[in-house]
Amino acid sequence: GWEAKAGERDPVTILRTDLIGVLGTLGDPAVVAEARRRYAAQATDPSAMPVELRKTILSVVAQHADAATWEAMHAQAKAETTPLVKDLLYALLSASEDEALARRALELALTDEPGATNSASMLSTVSQQHPDLAFDFAVAHSAQVDTRVDSTSRARYYPGLAINSLDPAMVAKLRAFADSHIAASSRRATESAIDNITYRSGVLRDRIPAIDAWLAGRVASE
Repeated sequence: GWEAKAGERDPVTILRTDLIGVLGTLGDPAVVAEARRRYAAQATDPSAMPVELRKTILSVVAQHADAATWEAMHAQAKAETTPLVKDLLYALLSASEDEALARRALELALTDEPGATNSASMLSTVSQQHPDLAFDFAVAHSAQVDTRVDSTSRARYYPGLAINSLDPAMVAKLRAFADSHIAASSRRATESAIDNITYRSGVLRDRIPAIDAWLAGRVASE
């Protein structure tokens, strides 16, 4: 359940938080709905978002946010005065699975509003859900991005945006970017990203259809 019991041991509290987070990430309808309900109720019900669940609830809501929720969280981020909470809220604005909201987060990241450190991390957060979008955006706006990423980190930063891509075409994009912007001696992160993309896109192409067929057969037999 969502509510802690009297005398509950710490491992149970941790398990609850982890379970809600995982089910929220997987899009479990009941968990997403309850997280949204609690987020909406926080202004009038202090118990709706207990301390131990606050970050988890916010993460679930942010991932599945609609435009109105994103705007509400954006307003909250702008008004927040505690640096750690403010940083968390800007990160959450970048965590939406909705591509249109992810684009808004990328555009927001290149303004002065979030701050330089948050700007770079916002692009990275978007890349977890939308790697192709984040990488293409960063390359297209590299002059601005480079002012927010330390020069010693750029050889890792740009490949890191693309590493979760499932599109084989990203391999050519990464190689082209490295040829133009990354010294040959600093391409370990690029090669690691390429290896990861090649492997994962291969699994998607060759293994997932077989798994789907096996599951369909099991369902049919039952």
